[in-house]
Amino acid sequence: MPAVPFSVMAARLTPVGRGAIATIRVEASSVDVTAHWLNGLDPLFRAANAKRLADQPLDRIVFGRWGRQNAEELVVCRVQSHVMEIYCHGGNAAVRRVLDDLKSVDCEIVDWSQQTRLSTDLLEAECLEVLSRTSTWRTSRIALQQTNGLLRSVYTRLSHSGSLRDSSIDLELDELLSWSTFGIHLSTPWNVVLTGRPNVGKSSLINRLLGYNRAIVFDQPGTTRDVVTGETAFDGWPVLLADTAGIRDNAGSLEAAGIALARDRLRSADLVVVVLDLSQPPSTEDFSFLAEQPIALVVGHKSDLPDQWSDRLPPRAIRVSSVTGEGVAELQKRLVEKLIPELPDAQTAVPMTQRQIELLQQARGATTVDSRQRALNELIGPVPANSLS
Repeated sequence: MPAVPFSVMAARLTPVGRGAIATIRVEASSVDVTAHWLNGLDPLFRAANAKRLADQPLDRIVFGRWGRQNAEELVVCRVQSHVMEIYCHGGNAAVRRVLDDLKSVDCEIVDWSQQTRLSTDLLEAECLEVLSRTSTWRTSRIALQQTNGLLRSVYTRLSHSGSLRDSSIDLELDELLSWSTFGIHLSTPWNVVLTGRPNVGKSSLINRLLGYNRAIVFDQPGTTRDVVTGETAFDGWPVLLADTAGIRDNAGSLEAAGIALARDRLRSADLVVVVLDLSQPPSTEDFSFLAEQPIALVVGHKSDLPDQWSDRLPPRAIRVSSVTGEGVAELQKRLVEKLIPELPDAQTAVPMTQRQIELLQQARGATTVDSRQRALNELIGPVPANSLS
């Protein structure tokens, strides 16, 4: 991506919400611009130590008052010669006021990811974006390990050795690619789809797994017409559960549309859960589901009711009751084991974006040394020409 010239830009780093403190990062594109910009901020910020911003030392937290009128108290810190962070009240009005003031002194207001991409190389920008989208402590810790130099060190070494045609490089590329699915799911939840005949209790089961009533439960077959989803986490891993229409023959037009959506969802699932109703005698449709999904997780549902399956239930099935909670913990454990059979150690590099994965695939499949070298060189990406970082 070509560098986009900029003079001074500001971006809100903290998410919009009700946080106590918000952080705004202001960055200049050159030393000359920095000096001019800092002088322009003198009417806006008056430090308690009476020094001008240009005279404040780096990494010194400075308390003061902001604004030409109705000034409010906040804190600033020059974290680099050309970068300053402003810490103000977390409310939207306070942040908007600071950004409006910055805009009035010719500071461009941008999104934080745009600011990052203009001031660092593509790899770091991608890693920071992935880190911002993680939703659990467990995934954020792994993404942080990658962001804090692990991925960079491996990609740099590969790009320096890419001019060699060495089987050990191919093995390393294979190892990196083996973590592709895991890496993508650090910032995107695993997609788990429940399927089965109508009225086997998929909606009740998904509500139990989520811990709240997301899907409508009714005893009329075909109630679920659309795909209903809910996001949760099992053992620290984000999971998107999808409750789909019960699949059966001879459905009406509206129900048939829901069944078509369900089949589409099944094709894109990371894991399928086949739900069987233990309170009803097994049918040919049940066995068809099992045959169509040989590696699916199988749930024998409604285990609190008299069992009509007996020894015909597949040995791998988990007996679960959404009413009593029997088997729910075991089901959650098995879901995690299926989705994440292996974990990377702290020194394992994990590609985290589709771009990285595609470049690694290009390098692994390259037929010439030059084409492999080009793919490996692009992993880190260029640093914008106007960056001071």
